[in-house]
Amino acid sequence: MIYKKQKLFIAAVAFGLFMPFISQAQLKTLRQPLKASQARSVSTQNLPLDPAVRTGKLPNGFTYYIRHNTEPKNRVVMYLANKVGSILETDEQQGLAHFMEHMSFNGTKHFPKSELVSYLQKSGVRFGADLNAYTSFDETVYQLPLPTDNPEILKNGIQIMRDWAQEATLETEEINKERGVIMEEKRLGKGASERMQRQTFPLLLNHSRYASRVPIGTEQVLLNFKPETIKAYYKDWYRPNLQALIVVGDINVAEMEKTIKAKFSDLKNPVKEKPRTKYTVPLTGKNQFLAVTDKEMPSTVMQVLIKHKAQDLKTAEDYRTSLIKGLFNQILNERYTELSRQADPPFLQGGAGIQDLLGGLDMYAASVVAKPGELEKGFKAVWRESRRAQLFGFTQTELDRAKQNYLSSMEAAVKEKDKTQSESYVKEYLQYFLNQNAAPGITKENELVTRFVPGISLQEVNAVSKEYIKDINRDIIIMAPEKDKASLPDETKALSWIESVNEEKLEAFKDNVSTLPLLAGIPSGGKIVKEDKDATLGLTTLTLSNGVKVLLKKTDFKN
Repeated sequence: MIYKKQKLFIAAVAFGLFMPFISQAQLKTLRQPLKASQARSVSTQNLPLDPAVRTGKLPNGFTYYIRHNTEPKNRVVMYLANKVGSILETDEQQGLAHFMEHMSFNGTKHFPKSELVSYLQKSGVRFGADLNAYTSFDETVYQLPLPTDNPEILKNGIQIMRDWAQEATLETEEINKERGVIMEEKRLGKGASERMQRQTFPLLLNHSRYASRVPIGTEQVLLNFKPETIKAYYKDWYRPNLQALIVVGDINVAEMEKTIKAKFSDLKNPVKEKPRTKYTVPLTGKNQFLAVTDKEMPSTVMQVLIKHKAQDLKTAEDYRTSLIKGLFNQILNERYTELSRQADPPFLQGGAGIQDLLGGLDMYAASVVAKPGELEKGFKAVWRESRRAQLFGFTQTELDRAKQNYLSSMEAAVKEKDKTQSESYVKEYLQYFLNQNAAPGITKENELVTRFVPGISLQEVNAVSKEYIKDINRDIIIMAPEKDKASLPDETKALSWIESVNEEKLEAFKDNVSTLPLLAGIPSGGKIVKEDKDATLGLTTLTLSNGVKVLLKKTDFKN
């Protein structure tokens, strides 16, 4: 339930899936400011929160965000966000942040034992598919979608959130029952990915606290901790000044605000608060190498991970800077895609780009999944394109296409703004609360994009590779099947592969852009010879003079 989100990151590390692509979700994170010569004209103040959301903070520090939205109609999505996760556990509590999340479903003040799940399922809320939660290193988040056309269910939904915030019962009998559930989840998570993660995380995370606080915890703690230990964790960290309720859906905002104030104002912070330390992964200035094998690893993966301090995403200037990096990723990804579409590509999968990491870091990740026996060939092909970008940069035509793609995506998003799903807004406000990432709303974003994208220069985008592809704070990680252990390169050999590519006389990338029109000549037109209408289905069938039939149906699903 909780651990699934974390496992996505672990799997990406273990199997070399740091392959950048530009998705709609990613485009939302490409918020940006101006080029260096223009930066002084960009405000360094934090971007204001989306004016469509009502927000406030109660005297006890509890924060709320409320927004009316009718996609889907008669539904609401509620998230209870806690700025607490496995990173805050003591040695004796490893795994208890995740365990606590489970226990929130096993009895609260108003819903004893399994009554909560039972009640919600009777109300049409599916456990796992709708009702869910997750625990990560730095946060624990509970999510609850509900119908809003039944006032009783909505009222009880708020009560559930209130119970989760501070009124889990944590009965000893229920704790002991849940040990087996957690251990089964831990068992299901085992495999090549988990075993390799245990070896790679300490190096990747520079032996920071993150490396020893994977949310699933340790078997020793999970099987033997005393109930008082998890109760202490709950008392210390589930407190209003570390919590927020996010409510988006087909609701009356003013009424919801009154309800939240009435329900959550009496939450108490501990008399002696433990400081909520913000942990980071330090940059050591060292280069590291690690090769690991596992009998269940299906293929050989090699990664070069160059770590950097991540930039904030708070101001208009931050917004523009991240857009430059997003354009860089998009263009570079297109080059790797072109390489992979060759008749005989040099690898099974390969790519590079800027990725998020943990603990305040991001990184340039170049990764290859090699064909059997062709690790050197595959890796050099991946590194060669990174080196080419570093030496020669990109072309103006590549940048123009990337800009147009981004502008088109933003234009579509603006047109569809009244069709945005409530879940999308919730996740945006969640990142605003947890990480202070800007969430100015689509209108402001469109204003920034329209202002900044045309002015981003090729020089700025090309400068990203010089900033990110360095020979410091670099990890080389190889993961392979155990049977190939003897043939894997050592650190000296791996470095020689990088050096040999760096010494090659590479040529600049040629962007073979065609100036020919899509059609050499306009075809002669036909005509519609028949038109049939089906009022019941709302269909119009056109028969053309060449025999082709065209079915038309108007909908309002998209604008």
